[in-house]
Amino acid sequence: MRMVTPPLAPFVDQLPVPSRLLASEHDGRLTVHIRSGEHRFHRDLPASSIWGFEGRVPGPTIEAERGQPVTVEWRNELEGAFPVSVTVAPEATGANGVPAQCVPGLSGGELDRHAAALIGHTVVHLHGGLTPASADGWAENLFAPGQPALFHYPLDQRAALLWYHDHVMGVTKFDVYAGLAGLWIVRDDRERDLGLPEGPPFEVPLLIQDRNFDVEERGQLTGRLVHKTDPEVMEAFSPFTVVNGKVWPVLDVQPATCRFRVLNGSNARTYRLVLLREGAPELARITQIGTDHGLLLAPVPVPADGLVLASAERADLLVDFSDLAPGSELTVLNTATAPYDGSSFPAADAEKAADLEGLLPYPQVLRFRVVGEAATRVSIPRELATDYESPAADALAGAIRRAIALVERELDGEPNMLTMRELAVTADADDGPRVRLVDGSETADYRVVAAHFEDTTTFFPMLGEYEVWQLINLTGDTHPIHLHLDPFQILARRPIRYEIPDDGIGERDLAATVTLERGPDDTLDHAIDENERGLKDTVRVNPNEIVEIAVRFTAYSGRYMYHCHILEHEDRDMMRPFVTMAPQLMPFMA
Repeated sequence: MRMVTPPLAPFVDQLPVPSRLLASEHDGRLTVHIRSGEHRFHRDLPASSIWGFEGRVPGPTIEAERGQPVTVEWRNELEGAFPVSVTVAPEATGANGVPAQCVPGLSGGELDRHAAALIGHTVVHLHGGLTPASADGWAENLFAPGQPALFHYPLDQRAALLWYHDHVMGVTKFDVYAGLAGLWIVRDDRERDLGLPEGPPFEVPLLIQDRNFDVEERGQLTGRLVHKTDPEVMEAFSPFTVVNGKVWPVLDVQPATCRFRVLNGSNARTYRLVLLREGAPELARITQIGTDHGLLLAPVPVPADGLVLASAERADLLVDFSDLAPGSELTVLNTATAPYDGSSFPAADAEKAADLEGLLPYPQVLRFRVVGEAATRVSIPRELATDYESPAADALAGAIRRAIALVERELDGEPNMLTMRELAVTADADDGPRVRLVDGSETADYRVVAAHFEDTTTFFPMLGEYEVWQLINLTGDTHPIHLHLDPFQILARRPIRYEIPDDGIGERDLAATVTLERGPDDTLDHAIDENERGLKDTVRVNPNEIVEIAVRFTAYSGRYMYHCHILEHEDRDMMRPFVTMAPQLMPFMA
């Protein structure tokens, strides 16, 4: 059984554009109220209770200028019961053979009483912001209803699409799902000189998420949000794709070049977005000009199978509708199954992407409808940016190298534990479990020095110094790893095969042999896509893969964190701290 009939009509609601909050109109001092509210996700749904910035889903899009600091007073005014029903379905699949996560309702699951008792503690993280540690939204620096927080954002950084969202320890997955997310755009004159669309109607932000809803006794959707997992899948992969707060909306566009600032704000779902017209791919209409931290050096096409965005990844796109007659329609579909493992899917088969086993009952995302008269077509410059380059080999030759193993530990009677095991080189004489890394004739042995968030901090990068971080995926899923503070560049994706002995994954110990070569069943490309060669803050680490990134922190000393941006993983301990240090302080560190 590959398809189920959608209980909501697609492409009947107009795409909302979030309200704009321009920092320049408020002298750089903003007040944002975090409030309970109501939101209608679809024409045929009752209003849903939500938590939102300014009581909206999504929150207002904050726009600010590079180098002009912004101070935000985040006022927590949440009240009332937590607006999401949280449950674990007792069975992964219902009696009809349809996975529980593919259908609305609780699927026989009991309500999580601990989630129901949440009263609205929050803390705000500006994702992608070059922000002092005191305003970064440390996950334990939460504030309760009635308590304000004053955060200062210098914004001495490139023009880019950022986003702000809740980051409370242990319940980020619930608070973001309830609605606590919004977009933030940094602008600068260098980008304006390129003549790119800015502001409505030709620049449109797109926040893509997935959501589920409860049902009443007769099976009708009630509108109440449901965060549902199952005994086999700990992440919530909800069936309805929501763009700017609407399920499967439609956007009227002029025959012109439009700019779309796209963010995957889902808890866990990865999207591979394909643009279709009359059933055929139209990816050639799309040019990608930017990624997480702003403009690429030059424009690039999106990958042949479609634009892949894992949770928290962003894309700055130009889409050319200028040759289309009024009434033309183009549809965006998602072809990525869940949990995502990096597997490919031909764009030409996008209309056949529905896959219940892959927790993708409805591939629909968004529809464009061409209306009105033709407008000016944008000329895309061949050169977009000159303010960065790939790190030179000599700059990396003496760089500190850090190794992190991504590990999933199976537990009985509760969800698996996801951790990032920080590794240190160990001597041959050392006893205990070790991770052996084999690269041709070279072998290195490591031991785990930290496994859980509360373990001792072991990463102390020095400001201005390059480091090379190796992210070693020893799980079967793709993990989007996010570093707070400065962006990084991807150096390599390398295939690996690995062996973990029985009981090799302990609470803190790890025993494994990792060989840098392709395994016999590995079909992934392990290639860096052209649209990944910009400045990133989130990188996909696929199964059977080591990803190497060049990291350099430049601005602020302090305590930050890095983590998987699958929120159910982050909340299940896949997060670790690091402390950036001024070089002058290092001699005094014990």
